[in-house]
Formats: sequence, structure tokens, C-alpha cells
Amino acid sequence: MKIYAVALSVLATMLFTTESFSQAPNKVQFQLGYNISAPLNSFKNDYISNTSFNGVTGQLTYAISPAFSLGLQSGYQDYYQKYGRAIYHTQGNEVVSAVISNSMLVVPLLVNGTYSPMGKKPAIIQPYVSAGAGVSMVSYKQYLGEFPTSSNSAAFTASAGAGILVPFNRNNSNTGFKLGASYNYAAYNKNGLSNLNTIGANAGVVFNLK
Repeated sequence: MKIYAVALSVLATMLFTTESFSQAPNKVQFQLGYNISAPLNSFKNDYISNTSFNGVTGQLTYAISPAFSLGLQSGYQDYYQKYGRAIYHTQGNEVVSAVISNSMLVVPLLVNGTYSPMGKKPAIIQPYVSAGAGVSMVSYKQYLGEFPTSSNSAAFTASAGAGILVPFNRNNSNTGFKLGASYNYAAYNKNGLSNLNTIGANAGVVFNLK
């Protein structure tokens, strides 16, 4: 719950700090969206294979030019999977028959750049590509029967994405409905996992802040 609080605090801070940009109308935007994420590689094979439908993204951006913007991105993604009863070997060489539950909460904080090749002219659809880097707070938790193991740590994170923006108004290509996909990497090498690799799909809205 503490990491949830961190995510909500960061999103709230991003929104309130737009007051400092009030003299730059139509250049400051806030993006809010829903995110679905699927684990890959070691994350999927060794810990959680279920797709997470519990994710939110928020981004505060500043338009450096009609085609390029730079911003701060955060949110959270919550993964969970419960496995049926099986035989497990503990670190003390004990054999335990138990149900195992795995969960992972990831809260990224990234500096993100977005390039829109058609941003200089009105269009019905605006394609974009993006890339970002920063850090993620990772909350790991595993229940082996009634016995929990948990840890919180930080991991370097990088992300790349692409998608489209459908403007609400053709003459204002900066606001609209956004649909995209992303690949995410977090250098998390703990608890038997070798990095957190995921692919995601997101949908949300983009609007100007004045």
C-alpha cells in the first residue's frame, strides 16, 4: 500500500506542478491512461505468467516544438498469480506442500520523450514514437502457504513505445484519445528473477493545461 501511495503522490504532484507553466498555454499537457501489461522471459517463466489488467499511467509533458515533447511519466502496474498446491523445497532444505501466491507492484518514474512526425500539421490521426528512462520502485511479495517473503527495491528502467493520437479537434492535434503499445525493461535481479521485461497496451486521453 505504501508504493500505491507513492504512485498517487507522484501523479498528484505532476498535476499540481502545471501551475508553474501557466504562462505557456497549449504547451503543457497531462496524459492519463489505462494500461495492460504482459510479463516476458524470466518474469513470465519464473514468477508470474498472468497478464496484468491493473495498471494506470500518467504523464506531464511540455511541447518543445510541434513535433517533439519532453515529460515526466509515472503510474503503477500490479501483477498477481496464485498457483495450485505443489511440493516446494525451501532454502533450509525443507520440503513443503503448499499453495503459492506471487505478486509484484511496479511504480515507474521516467523522463520520457515523444516524437510526432506529423505534429506540425493538422491530421485525423497523429502517429508517435516515444522513449524513456528512469527508475522503478518494485514491491515483491510471495506467500508460500501462510509464510510471506517480501522486499522493496529500486531498479533502473527503460521504455520504448509507439501509437496514435486521434485529436478531438482536427485543428488542435495536441489533445485527443491516445492508443499505444510499449516495451518495458527493469534491471531487477533479485529473488531468483533476471530482469523484468514486459509488453503493454494502453489507452487514455491527452488534454492541454493552461
